[in-house]
Amino acid sequence: MKITGLYLAAGHSLRMGMNKLSLPFGDHLLGMWALEKAIHSQLDEIIIISNQVNALPYKTAEDEICMVTMIEGEGPNQSDSIKAGLDKAIEYQSDAIMILLADQPFISTKIINQLINIYKQDHTRSFVAPLMDESMRPPILLSKTLFKDLYKLEGDQGAKQILMEKRQEGVLVPFLDRKIFVDIDTIDEYLFWTQNIQSMSLEESNE
Repeated sequence: MKITGLYLAAGHSLRMGMNKLSLPFGDHLLGMWALEKAIHSQLDEIIIISNQVNALPYKTAEDEICMVTMIEGEGPNQSDSIKAGLDKAIEYQSDAIMILLADQPFISTKIINQLINIYKQDHTRSFVAPLMDESMRPPILLSKTLFKDLYKLEGDQGAKQILMEKRQEGVLVPFLDRKIFVDIDTIDEYLFWTQNIQSMSLEESNE
């Protein structure tokens, strides 16, 4: 069974007013935290969806499981990024994908593996998604049975739009720690979390 990560790193960063993924965050760039966690997980490969505006030093040559897909334009919609990654995942004959957001620095390798292991125990399920405050949060693992539905997404629609309609077909995994799913969109959020992460190393955040 091949599970491919789609690392969405081609957003607009409109609320930040700059390329937020290239901002320093602890001992790494903001956009590198979740990627490092994914690299050390049980994902078989990772497709990084990026563009020239949000380009980062991904150093894919240093890790054979990573590959970069570039999208044209300064700020493609989320559905564009998902479809671009999905094209590659299908080309690589993936059985499932996991959608990860590049602006979620507190996602851990442990959580990624937890979702993967749940799916492997019962891969008849269409998806596995974290549940926080009665809402699904990324990273979300989706079976190839949903690939056709993902191609129907438009604009900034994410996979949650589809999963709400197929809620009974998936597994929802409850979490209590809101920090895990924080995504950094504004300068105030960036400054707040920068202060909280100064003493935290990448290795510690994987636990």
